[in-house]
Amino acid sequence: MKSALSLLGERQQSLLTALLHHRKGLTVEELSSLLTISRNAVNQHLTHLGSSGFIQSALQESTGGRPGRVYTLTPNGLELFQRRYSFLAKLLLSWIDKNMGEHELDICLTELGKEMASGLEHRLTQHASRSDKLQEAITIMSELGYDTEIYRISENQAEIVANNCVFQELAQQHQEFCKLDISFLKHLLKADIEHTECIVRDGKYCRFKITSPGEPRS
Repeated sequence: MKSALSLLGERQQSLLTALLHHRKGLTVEELSSLLTISRNAVNQHLTHLGSSGFIQSALQESTGGRPGRVYTLTPNGLELFQRRYSFLAKLLLSWIDKNMGEHELDICLTELGKEMASGLEHRLTQHASRSDKLQEAITIMSELGYDTEIYRISENQAEIVANNCVFQELAQQHQEFCKLDISFLKHLLKADIEHTECIVRDGKYCRFKITSPGEPRS
């Protein structure tokens, strides 16, 4: 599975990595020197990465001259760099076994999916068409670690197909974890979600059928 970082160009990956290694931030001049590319090229990459929500800028502290800008990674930019969560996932699973029943876990995962969507839904509101909103949802899922594709079923229905399950280890022992994906997509897309195939239930993929409110299900 390709990471979200690998989907970016080589120069943009190098720029993000430079900012990762310089957490206090870098100026255009410093990035130009580190990457051995022109200031214009750096500015073009910064514009693209800024519009994607991966970097942010702030005015540099005054040094007596003309104030410049310093660039740093946003939380979304930091999340582009893969991390290993297996240890924390095992601790979480152990805690769930000891403290939660199925009903409590269902409620918790449904609310967590809703909160995840609430923090990201502003990105969909920037798009006017339903098609663009769906494509943005796929981009978000890629950033969260999913390898996904989208297919049109009809004019009013679509299907998201995930080739992986980011919660597979947990979901194999607690299939209720699928509620998190369903709740997340339901609130992100403001649509009805039908989970028609599941990897941890012997499926080859995870399939999510999307039906907008008021549209008939087939």
